[in-house]
Amino acid sequence: MLLGSVVTAGLALTWTAIYAIDSLDDRALQAQAEDVARHIRIIDNKEIRVTLPEPLAAAYARSGGAFAYVVYGPNGQPVAASTPEAPALFASRLAMPSGPNLFTIPSEGAFGPFHGYVMDVPSARVAVMQGSIHKDVLADSIIEEFLEVIGFWMIPVVLLSLLVGVMTIRRGLAPLNEISAQAAAIGPNATDVRLPETGLPREIGPLVEAFNRAIERLAHGFDAQRRFTADVAHELRTPLAILSARVDTIEDPHVAEALRHDVQRMTRIVEQLLRVARLEADTLDVSAPVDLRGIAAEAVATVAPLAVRRGREVALIGAERPVIVSGNAPALVSATMNLIENALAHAPRGTTVEVEVDAAGAISVLDRGPGIPIAERDLVFRRFWRRPGNRGPGAGLGLAIVAETARAHGGSVMAESRAGGGSVFTLRLLRAPNQRGDVASVSGEAPRPATHPA
Repeated sequence: MLLGSVVTAGLALTWTAIYAIDSLDDRALQAQAEDVARHIRIIDNKEIRVTLPEPLAAAYARSGGAFAYVVYGPNGQPVAASTPEAPALFASRLAMPSGPNLFTIPSEGAFGPFHGYVMDVPSARVAVMQGSIHKDVLADSIIEEFLEVIGFWMIPVVLLSLLVGVMTIRRGLAPLNEISAQAAAIGPNATDVRLPETGLPREIGPLVEAFNRAIERLAHGFDAQRRFTADVAHELRTPLAILSARVDTIEDPHVAEALRHDVQRMTRIVEQLLRVARLEADTLDVSAPVDLRGIAAEAVATVAPLAVRRGREVALIGAERPVIVSGNAPALVSATMNLIENALAHAPRGTTVEVEVDAAGAISVLDRGPGIPIAERDLVFRRFWRRPGNRGPGAGLGLAIVAETARAHGGSVMAESRAGGGSVFTLRLLRAPNQRGDVASVSGEAPRPATHPA
């Protein structure tokens, strides 16, 4: 469509330009004849007198024969001419017809063929003739013709061409927009998505096909990496269990305690690696309604012995009735436990880690630790990231598991500073459809606020 519009506009422009050039000579001759006719005077109805203005007469004189005119009386005899030779030139080359009339006289002179024009005026006849027009004059005339004639009707053609072009481009890019939206959904956990290879413009078909093949190769790579991580973590569990049993046989209690601490740390890292591998490999069913209040209560009860050993307290506060969200209960319990364990690792002895359930669908864990600088609030959710100089027992996987769980649920997790010192980690989830936070929709009574002191 766009090509057709451009070709049509080009042909129209060319035709108009050619027509304009062909008509320039005729219009120039007519204008010259009219200029001469305006200066004809009839004296006493007998004498014909032609008095051209000095600039016009000088222009004829300077033309060197390129321009000429002759005025004839009623009897056909010349009464005025641009030069004495002009009547002879007209008489030898032209059998004068009645005007108005255009004619051409072949010539091999410097001015090429001559073009002439004859017109009748009262009691006289005017004949003018000119050779080839100078290029500058021709160029000026073409520009003027374009502005006056071509430009007038070419503007709608150009606008129409632009409109057709925009519509064509939009129509051509529509499949690209759809493909881009589908490609945006492809990620490490959605490598089974493929772009459609039918119904596409021929030019982008190979690109989409190559993209799908690349995604397939990446999917194989991700699967291999996940299987490797899961296999390694699984295979390490047995040697660690054997090592833990042998540590118990060591007679030196100090050596045994140090080794037992190291084995426990390694065991925790392996368990977290397995958990990460399962989150990545399996598609969690997050469609079931679960009670965030119950999730938080279970996590607090599980972690309470750890808090006791570390000399801290953990308290459950916030909503006193079930808060129903769509999710996976075991994964949410694990994520909440990781948030609580992270808070216990940084909270000072004798302080309380608070687990708050928000009726809007969120679990927040608050501590009175050193807090997290703004520059590190995104880094803490990366795998194996640890603050420089941190010699704690963690491996930097707990918060990464929380972030992965939030992503699988379509939710979010964020870290903020707490008023008065400390940090607040908030796991925010989507509310279950047709559920209200102030109405219990899970069997059993809503758990009461719980506090587990050391």
